[in-house]
Formats: sequence, structure tokens, C-alpha cells
Amino acid sequence: MEQLTADNNKTNMDVEINSEVKSQEHKEDIMILDHDTNVMPIIIEELDESAINSMDMDMTEFIEAKALEVQDVSETIIPSYTYSRQSSPVNDIVMEIDDQNVLLTAEEEDRLTKQFLNGELTFSEYSSKMDENPELEISDTDISKKDSESEQAVSQQIINKKEQKLSTFSQAGPKRKRRTLPPVLQGLMGEANLRFARGETTLAAQMCMEIIRQVPSAPEPFQTLAMIYENDQPEKSLQFALIAAHLSPKDADQWARLANLSLESGNIKQAITCYSKAIQASPKEVHLYESLIQLQEQNGDKRAYLKAYTKLLHHLDSENGEEILKYAKILAKRHMQENNNEQALDAMEYIFVKCPELITLEEVNIMTELLITLKHFNRCLDTLTKYTSIWVQFKEIDVSDKKVSESPNVSIIETCDIPDDVVVDLKAKFLITLIELNEITMADKLLPKLLKEDPEISGDLFLDVAEAFMGKKEFQRALNLLDPLVNSNNFSLAAVWLRHAECWVGCKDLKKAIKSYEVVKQLSPQHLGARLALAKLYKFKGQYIKAAEVLKQDPESDALDPNVIYMRTLLLFKTQKYDEYFQSGMLLLSRHCINIRSKAELGALTRATGVRQRLESLQLHRLSCGEKLEEENVPTFVNSDEPSEKNEFLLYLQMCKLACELKRYGLLQRICFSALTSKRFEKRNSHIMFLCLVSCIHNNDSFYGYNIVREIVKVCQRSNSWNLLNIVIQKAEDSRHNRFIMRLLGREDAFSHLHIMHANNCLVSGTYTYALNDYISLFRVTPNALLALLISVTLLQMSCQKHSSKKNQLVIQAIAFFKKYAQLRGVEGQHETYYNTARAFHQIGMLPTAIHYYKLVLHSDPGNLVKQNEELLDLKKEAAFNLHLIYLQSENLNLARMYLEDYITI
Repeated sequence: MEQLTADNNKTNMDVEINSEVKSQEHKEDIMILDHDTNVMPIIIEELDESAINSMDMDMTEFIEAKALEVQDVSETIIPSYTYSRQSSPVNDIVMEIDDQNVLLTAEEEDRLTKQFLNGELTFSEYSSKMDENPELEISDTDISKKDSESEQAVSQQIINKKEQKLSTFSQAGPKRKRRTLPPVLQGLMGEANLRFARGETTLAAQMCMEIIRQVPSAPEPFQTLAMIYENDQPEKSLQFALIAAHLSPKDADQWARLANLSLESGNIKQAITCYSKAIQASPKEVHLYESLIQLQEQNGDKRAYLKAYTKLLHHLDSENGEEILKYAKILAKRHMQENNNEQALDAMEYIFVKCPELITLEEVNIMTELLITLKHFNRCLDTLTKYTSIWVQFKEIDVSDKKVSESPNVSIIETCDIPDDVVVDLKAKFLITLIELNEITMADKLLPKLLKEDPEISGDLFLDVAEAFMGKKEFQRALNLLDPLVNSNNFSLAAVWLRHAECWVGCKDLKKAIKSYEVVKQLSPQHLGARLALAKLYKFKGQYIKAAEVLKQDPESDALDPNVIYMRTLLLFKTQKYDEYFQSGMLLLSRHCINIRSKAELGALTRATGVRQRLESLQLHRLSCGEKLEEENVPTFVNSDEPSEKNEFLLYLQMCKLACELKRYGLLQRICFSALTSKRFEKRNSHIMFLCLVSCIHNNDSFYGYNIVREIVKVCQRSNSWNLLNIVIQKAEDSRHNRFIMRLLGREDAFSHLHIMHANNCLVSGTYTYALNDYISLFRVTPNALLALLISVTLLQMSCQKHSSKKNQLVIQAIAFFKKYAQLRGVEGQHETYYNTARAFHQIGMLPTAIHYYKLVLHSDPGNLVKQNEELLDLKKEAAFNLHLIYLQSENLNLARMYLEDYITI
């Protein structure tokens, strides 16, 4: 076939382009379909019989070509050339497995290529989709078994896989990908290259596109197309070159060239993909990794160098020792900067395994630092003794020793030493290793060799060894290292003083610890850990004011720590600085509670149920008033360990209780209602609602109190709920409760607290007839002392009306119900019944009888219940005052003064 394509005579394949195709003898037409140019008929001359006979070729490799109808390439199906191979079955199968992997169908590959050329796919997306080969790929491990098996067994294994694949094809039906052209298309490819060399680029491009249509995975036509479009359309040329490189991916130089072209066109991501492909083709080329890492960092992937350098170190061999040394240290230091110590240790392992002859003290220092950080102390000890002049002698192990038999890997150090020529960094690391291996005594003996170093220079190493001693609770030994540091110029830092203070705490010397913590506070005012520790020491010594002062934070400049605020609030409570206590407590709650700006905002909180609804209602209220939704100058809180929800709620209850005790009811109401907006206290909503009601009652706020108690009554209709409603109603300045009670009346039984409240409303509003009717009806159903008293009061009120008739009968009936009331109250209630009866007679002007009952209140036994609750239930002061009024009215001043002095004067 090469001979035919190279010959320029008429016997060769002659391709002529005509605007009209004429039928010729021994010639047939074939249509070359191009995606970018017009479709033109191409006449391919058949080989004559003599030429064919002169060649030793299999005629089954060729088929006749017929003229095709012009149609869209996506809908055209042109039968592929068939060809045969004359080779051994095993070699044929191996070649097909290597070169003709089962991937996508020709139509799918053609579609993906179109999408890439049209800009619908990036090269990375195109490459990944073209490489998809689910469940049908042969892994390298399948072929690599030839080292341990015979060639015949390997051949049989490959044949079995081939048969398995063929059976899969018969079910799924995908076509095989051809990476090499059949002989006929090789001739057409040669003709295309010849036409391109002659300058007939359009025809050459058409030929290439026809070859691509039949064998989409062959790289040759894409390479030619890249050269065709290189001058006129460089972007398109680059696309074809990328496809060609993808189809023949083993050329690293080609990928590097394409990466540079991608950079020239400004496509960094595509250049990264090209460099990645180049590295896959040549994994030991260092400059490829450097170029890739530079681009990836430029593209924003700052951790890409970790993966790239790790892959490079994996592929480099011992003969590349200098590169391994350089890049392993770079990789290790980068990992250490990000606290990935395990990965850093893996990087250093490449040096110690692949090129141990190049190891210097610098590598030993890095390695031992990583081993100490990862707590691999035995290995650190081995590394130090192997690569430095430090020596260790171990005790001979007695096999019969029980401890040794339980821990066979434990070695006991008998003696050791640090020569003077060892650098100070490794001296310190050796001491730390001994301390961590619990060889405290030996480390203490060798400590002077470190202490003779200048602390102004090696202070960081002093601190490391001191921290190792502190970890083993050897605080006095640690102080031997810390004392020179706190007295130095370079290392008298807050961190060193903090360790100094912690050692004094460990030594139980609180006075010196406080002194050191005070230095930390001066050097680093923002160090909350030190301030907390100092506050605990002051608290332990009973100096609460100093402890609270230490924990003070500035909301305008500091990032506030909730735990510090919580502790300071508790300390302020103990010092009885209540104003600061409430300010600190409200500041702590402001993290999750909305600040109530005015009393008008309480309505938005009492009408809504649920925290989310309250917040939305509050926002709507502020929007309607033209106010800003968020607070200005809101303090910033750090993300630290907060006080638990339980402890914070207990603090909230403590604040409410103290505000109530101090009778600061306005503050109490603000604290209670602010908690209604807290998502943290959402599960305690009912408790907070009750506290809000109590605050409204104490603050004489019946309007918002009624809004709350109404919801409580709807949910819980117990006597306590009705009592709370009654308390709010007594202070109410509107009559909303009347409508609410009337709506509920129809749902109640014959007797309920609701009916009594309705009758009370009638009594208060002056409609005594309705009130008396309700009271009598209720008394008939359930006689009790309260109803008897209310009936008596109603009858007295009716008798006192100016135009009422039968006043005497009303008074007699009232007195009769008073007696019934006293009878129902019994002996335990005599103190109360005497006083109420005296008040009734006092009201209607029967003063002698009133005096008699008042004196019974003063001189009779009030009962145990009254004695136990004198402040609430004892009525002697009221009775004495009323007696004083009667005697004052009758001008008996001496008796009036006597009762005042005996029962009321303090």
C-alpha cells in the first residue's frame, strides 16, 4: 500500500474534484463528508488487475466504493473498510486488547468530538468522557502476572478475557475503538498528507474528516488537521492537536508543547490538563512538575503542589538523590505549615529510604521534630543515635523478668551521654525524648549541658524541654529552664510567663502564680485563658472584686468570650454590685435574645406564639415604625466553649429573682420579655411565659399581662390559672376580659370559676340583679363560703342604693348569708369571718355590732394558719384601724389613740 501511495503515475489512486461527477469506466464515486466545508464528490480510481496481481495482498482487504447520497453526517452510515490480519491468534488478541479498547461507539465519539470543537466541552471534560470504559478495561495487574506464570497460561488468560468481552459486545453492542488505521485508510491518510504538502488544504481536510468518520480514535487525521489550520485558525488547530495528543498520549513533549500553546491562548485550566497528561507520559521529568505546580497555584489550587510533589517523589529513584532531597524537604515543610505531620513524615521517609547517604543534620532535625510531634519517641531515639554522636547503652534484658515478658519491645536505658559537638537543637530533642520515655532522672543529669547554652539564642529550645517536664508534672525541674527565660530580653514573653505561672500553680505557690499571671495580663491583655486562670486564683483566695475586675471586657473593642462574661456575672453577684451584675447578665443574654427597645414592642411578643413568629412580628413592628431591624454597635463574641444552656437559664432565673427582690419591676419585665426571643431557651417557653406574666402583675401592666394570661387560660383551665386571670382583671383598665369571658361561658359546665368571674364583673359594673341571680344559681348547685360572702356583699350593695325598696329585707337577708358564710368557713376561718362581718355592719352603720366583731378579731385565737402566715393573713391591724376610725368619729380620741398605739404603731 505504501508503494501505491508513493507512486505518482496514472496507475496510482487519482483523486479529482469536479463540480459535476461524470461516470467513467472502472471508476466509482465516494462522498467525502466534511463538518466545515461543502460536500464534494471524490472520484477514486480502482486499481487495475495487473497491479493487484503484482502485489502479494489479500483481496478481502478491499471493498468497492459506491457513490453516496449527500446528507447530514450525523445521519449517514458508511460501512467501514474490512481488513484481515495474518498473525498468530494470541498476538492478534493482545494487540486488539492494547489498541482497541472497548469504549464509546463511533457515533458517541463523533458527538463528543463535535461538542469539543464547537466549544461546548472543555478539553478536560472531553478527555474524561472519552476515557470512560466501565467494567470492560483490563488492568495492568492482569497482564503483569506473566512474571509468575508461563507464557501459555498468560495467553490462555487473555484469550478468555477476549471471549468474555466478545460475549459482552454481543449483548450490549458497542463498537471497538480502532487506534490504528486499516491499510485502505492508511493509503487515504497518505494521500491527505500529500495533498496538504501540495497546498490543497481543503481537499486534505475533507479526506481527514472522512477517515475520522470511519475511525474516530485514530490520531493521524487529527494531527494533519492541526497542521492544516495552524496558520489560519490557531485555536482550531490547537483543538485538533489536543484530540490527536489524547489519542496518542505517550508523547510527553507533545503535551508540553500543547500546554505552552494553551497558555499563549490564556487557557490556564487546559494547560494544567496538558501538563498532567505529560507527567503521566513521563513521570520522572522534574520540570513538568514545576510547571504544573506553578500553574495550579496561579489558578487558585494552593494545595496542588502537595499532590504533585508526592507523585514526583514516588517516581524518582535513588540515582535522583539530589532531587529527592530537595523536593522531599519542600513537601515536608509545606505539610508542617498546615499541621499535616503524618504526611510530612511520609515525605521525609523518601530521603531516609531512597538516599540515606545524603542525610545531613538538617534532615535529622526535621525528622526528629516530626517524630516527637507524632510521639514516635523510640524511633526518634534510634534516629538520633544513628546519625549523630549521641550514644545510648541499654540494659541487658532478663528474659525471666515478668515485666519484660509482658512488654517485650520495651528497652531500658542504662546510661547515655550527649557529646559537646552535638548541635543544641538535637541536644534539646534528645532531652525531650528521654523525658517522654520517662527517663526523668537521666534527662535531669544531662540538663546542665543545655543550660550552659545562651537563653537569649536558644530560648525556644529551653521552652520545649520545660513543656516536656510539665507534661510529666515535673514543675520544679521545668522552673529551672523557665527562670532564665523570664529574666531574659528576647524570651520574656507572655507565653513563657504563662508557663511560669502554671508551674507555680503546680508547685502550690499561689502567690507567685498570681504574680506571674499578672505579668501575662500586662503583656497580653487579650489572653482570656490567663485571665480566667488568674480570676480562679483570686476567687480561691476570696478576692471576688479583683477576680471580677480581671475578667472585665470592653464590648466596643474586644471580641467577647461568653464563658468569661458568665463567670464575671456570677462574681458580680457575690460582690453585690447589682447594677454591673444586670448589665453583664444582659450582655451575655444578648447573644441569643433581642434587646427590647420600648414597651410598645411587648405587644408584638405577646400576640405571637413560637420564637420564629415572635421575631417576625417584632421585625414587622419595627418596619412599621421606620426603625432599623438590627442593633447598632453589636458586640462580637468569639467561638468558644459557652456556658451550658442549663447554667445560663439558672443565671436568667437568678436575675429575675433579684430584680423582683429589689422591686425593680421594669427591669424584671424587660429581662423576662427579652427571653421570649431566645432560640436557645425555646424548650423553656412555658416557664418564661409565666415569668413574663408575673413581671406584668408586679409592674401593674394589665394590658400585656392580660394578653399572656388569656393564652394560659386557654391551655390550662385550673383554679390557679383563673386566679391569675382574676388578679390581672382587678388591675385592668379596659373591659376586653368581659368579651373573652362571655365567649367561654357557653362551653362551661353548670358551675365553674368562669361563671363566678362573670358574676363578679356584673357586681363591679353595678348590675347587682344579674350578679345576685348568678351567685344564687351557683350557690344552689355548689354551696360554698365564697359564694355566700359574695351574695351577702351583693345584697348589702343593693340595700345601700338610693332608690332601692325593701332595704330592711335586703339587710336581713345579707346578715343571714353572712352567718351562712361563717358557718361554711368553720373554726379555722373565724379570724376572717369576724373581720368581714364587722366590715358589713360598719358599712350599714350598725357601729356597736361592728365594734363587737372588730374586738373579736383582736382578742380571739386566729388559728395556726394565720399564725404561720401573719404578714399575709393577720387582720388585726386592719381591725384596729377601723376601730380607731369609729372612735374618732364619735370623738373618743383616747380610745382611738390607744388602738393605734397598741396595734399599728411601729
